[in-house]
Amino acid sequence: MRILYTSLVAISLTLSACSEYAKVVKNDDYKRKYELGVKLYDKEEYIKSIALLEQVYQRTPKTPEGENSYYSLGVANYRLGDYYTAQYYLASFGDKYPSSTKREETSFLYALCAVNNSPTSSLDQAETETALNELQLFIYKFPQSEKIDTCNKLMDQLRFKLQFKDYESVRVYDRTENYKAAIVTSETFLKEYPGSIYREKVWKILINNSFQLAKHSVEDKKKERIDKTMERYSKFALEFPKSEYSEELKNLVGRLY
Repeated sequence: MRILYTSLVAISLTLSACSEYAKVVKNDDYKRKYELGVKLYDKEEYIKSIALLEQVYQRTPKTPEGENSYYSLGVANYRLGDYYTAQYYLASFGDKYPSSTKREETSFLYALCAVNNSPTSSLDQAETETALNELQLFIYKFPQSEKIDTCNKLMDQLRFKLQFKDYESVRVYDRTENYKAAIVTSETFLKEYPGSIYREKVWKILINNSFQLAKHSVEDKKKERIDKTMERYSKFALEFPKSEYSEELKNLVGRLY
């Protein structure tokens, strides 16, 4: 009986709260809308909070309540994982409230939205480039921020994602025996990522495909391509004198003569 009574009380309170919320949403008491919107925001009931605080902002954008409502709309959408909607609010917060103490936080969250929108390395990386730009812009705007180290770590992660995608492109051309494309992408990779953990492997792919291209060339191009393969091997041997691939690649280029 006690359990049933407790359940009925809980249901009654829930229905009462829902009824109160519905009334506040529909009425014109914007002070009450703001109070309840903030209360729901603090309780992490973001969807309900958004409905109220959007109304408050639209009615009183130039007041402290309007500023806090606009800020909360951006943060609430961010915490809900709706990063594109969050960006809409966060991107314009600094312009709307240039003297606000929340400008740094909203700028940082805007950059984090871009980071979260960055896709896996197998997909197009335009969003990743955007995220890198936004993090760099945050560092430029707030050079004394305590979040600089976090920004740098995130940028390193994003750059590695781009690097890995380019490495995978090299591997695809290698697997499909597209010798010319494998050579071009390998050389581009080595130029763009001088400190990459994949350099040794990319060198191996480059020399293998250079060998294959020379081997399958017509006679008037064969000597030039053999010489180019030997040049690439010499550079590899200089950079990685103790490589695990040294013997294999040495034997490979030796077959060109």
